[in-house]
Amino acid sequence: MKHCRHRLYQPRQIFTALVLTSILSVSASMTLLESATASVLSSQSIGNISDSKQPRPRELPSGIVNAVRRDLSDRTGIPRGQLRVANSSPETWSDSCLGLGEAHELCAQMLVEGWRVVMTDGSKKWVYRTDSNGSVVRLEKDKSPDNPSGDLPRSLANTVLETASQRTDLSTSELRIVKAEQIIADGCLGLPRPNEACIEIAQTVWEVTVEARQQRLVYRIDTKGSQIRLNREASSINDSELPKSVANRVLQLASELLKLPVSQFEIKQAEMQTWNNSCLDLQRPEERCRGDLTEGWRVTLAARGQRLVYHTNEDGTVIRLNEEASNITSNLPDSVAKAVVRDASTQLNVPNSRIRIVGAQRKDWPDGCLGIPDPLALCTMAIVPGWRVTVEGGQRTLVYRTNDSGSVIKLEGQGNSGNGGAVPIPQSELPPPLKQREVFRAITSGGIAGISYQTTLMNDGRVIRVELSRNNNSSSQREIRQISQQQLQRFEQLLKRQNFEQFNQLQFPAPRGAADYFTVTLTSKDATTRYADIGSDQLPESLQAVIESWNQIAN
Repeated sequence: MKHCRHRLYQPRQIFTALVLTSILSVSASMTLLESATASVLSSQSIGNISDSKQPRPRELPSGIVNAVRRDLSDRTGIPRGQLRVANSSPETWSDSCLGLGEAHELCAQMLVEGWRVVMTDGSKKWVYRTDSNGSVVRLEKDKSPDNPSGDLPRSLANTVLETASQRTDLSTSELRIVKAEQIIADGCLGLPRPNEACIEIAQTVWEVTVEARQQRLVYRIDTKGSQIRLNREASSINDSELPKSVANRVLQLASELLKLPVSQFEIKQAEMQTWNNSCLDLQRPEERCRGDLTEGWRVTLAARGQRLVYHTNEDGTVIRLNEEASNITSNLPDSVAKAVVRDASTQLNVPNSRIRIVGAQRKDWPDGCLGIPDPLALCTMAIVPGWRVTVEGGQRTLVYRTNDSGSVIKLEGQGNSGNGGAVPIPQSELPPPLKQREVFRAITSGGIAGISYQTTLMNDGRVIRVELSRNNNSSSQREIRQISQQQLQRFEQLLKRQNFEQFNQLQFPAPRGAADYFTVTLTSKDATTRYADIGSDQLPESLQAVIESWNQIAN
């Protein structure tokens, strides 16, 4: 009975379970349906909102405006109040450098939210890139013709223009920056001067090109503006074009020295030089000079048969007279002039009135014998300031050495000459002085064929020979050979040992009636002399020694 009752209850339990399962199934279906309906409605609702109302454009934050305006004002010098935003747009940049990284710069590859801002002062436009809060601000380089200097800082641009103005004698308003770009250079800006040691660093510098009428000047300047140099090779300039401001200062000093009007002076030569120190290579006794290489000029003036040679710095604020290279007769003390004329009158057996002083140069003689050994005298070993005086009389020329007062005078035996001896070279026939890096030069001309050529020894040991045309311009025919630094040094020592400067501005003509000979003009840093090769065996022995050594180098 109990067993039957158990079997009777089992169908009821099964029925109850089926009912509950059906109810749960319907409930789940309803839930899913409601969820799906809600999803559709939600999507439609969002779609309707999107269609009915666009999001407002983001406004450029004032902090970014201020940061950009401040940077642009610092670069250009334009007051901040004159700079305004012409346009702006939100951007996403590709890296931490805002897509404007330099070649040497490390930029993190990440997306950076920010802004592109166009600024204007009413005439020009500048485009900036920033991050989202203005902590990173970068100016896009403008390569347009309206702004060729790009993002060159205004302070550096002004320094370059002022430097170019001093060189060209043009106002800065007449100059125009046509190009400015950043390059990598060493401590000398990649423009080392002779014998200059440059710090081996890689620094970013600016190379700036300036147009000045018919000239084109290329400067390099560091980012602080503390160092600026002219790139002569990249520039198109005339090195002989002495700035007017420098010329005026030199002429004024010469006028005061000789007490002659400025109008009576003529600038014969003007050449760019790099002096080895702040004293322009004209150090005075007991003077201390900074060992800085100094750009400047060597200017030669002429007036009434006299010659003055000045050294200047680049802008003419420092000027010194090279007394040894000058020929100033009016500066000769009366006591020296009278002593020389009196002795020359005796030597030439002519009245004092027929003796004419044609040249006088300041000299520092090496000893009490004025550099002319005397076996019967004891020469004090001390520098003796004095003069080298050239006189003419009775168709002859004599060259004297004196001390400062004229109490000691000596006749240069080799300077004593008759018709076949030494005579002064006319000022108009003197060749230009040596250029920078030139050590010695020979100009050979004459012969039946009338050929002329120039041979020049450079300070790096190169020997350059060029054929000259009739107007002394070099032709395309060019020969180059090389000597060692030891040979170069030996030759320079020989010039000093043989006292080559004693022949300065003297020529040794060919004997009367001579034909088919060459005239050779030799020029060192301190002297120029000329001789005819047909009579070279009659030249002073010291000059013959120089000629022999030079021929070995040149040939």
